[in-house]
Amino acid sequence: MNTTISKSDSELLKAIYRRSRDGARVHTGALADALKVAPGTVTALVKRLAERGLLDHNPYRGVELTRPGREAAVAAIRRHRIVERFLADMLGYAWNEADLLASSFEHELPQEVEDRLFLALDRPASCPHGFPIPAREAVDIPEMPPLYALEPGDVAYVAVPGSTDPQVIEFLDQMGLRPGVEVEVREKHPFDGPLVLRVDGQDRTVGEKVANQIFVKREDKVVEERT
Repeated sequence: MNTTISKSDSELLKAIYRRSRDGARVHTGALADALKVAPGTVTALVKRLAERGLLDHNPYRGVELTRPGREAAVAAIRRHRIVERFLADMLGYAWNEADLLASSFEHELPQEVEDRLFLALDRPASCPHGFPIPAREAVDIPEMPPLYALEPGDVAYVAVPGSTDPQVIEFLDQMGLRPGVEVEVREKHPFDGPLVLRVDGQDRTVGEKVANQIFVKREDKVVEERT
């Protein structure tokens, strides 16, 4: 499917998928803002993809992906994350640099090259940002809650979106809150107060606004049976 979808189509499908996780339809104006293109450009792309059966468009209710559209969107996200992993692991780029570089050429890769990259990287489970790499032909990607959704005692692994403000990334780096790092919530102050986290053996305090920009994969709690 990747070989029949252009770069502009792929970026639009990814943008719709990311903004419709809660089941809501997405309006073309919001997509134009997200992709930084003219509304007319988005309307033309939406019409083309609707004709191909990848999405459903109602001018008054917005856009919704069909099942083939979701498959195409998830496949595009999978490819992006595999290419990011290649750039970070094999070429040494920083995780936030890999995000930008991957977008510049990922659309040109044949499916066979994507598959071989995945195998050469030893089937990675996540991208350099800490987000999961979905399986082939998946129609969905497991959701990750924001860090602020955790409660005292919860343990999780950090994921940081590539769209995060560079100043926030720098602040997080100074706190040790990098993609893949394990954190434990020690305290959560009431009334939208800050979190106190255990990071690499030290307590760190993070405000609600920043904590809602970071996502996490919860660590499953294993209960040992005693006989």
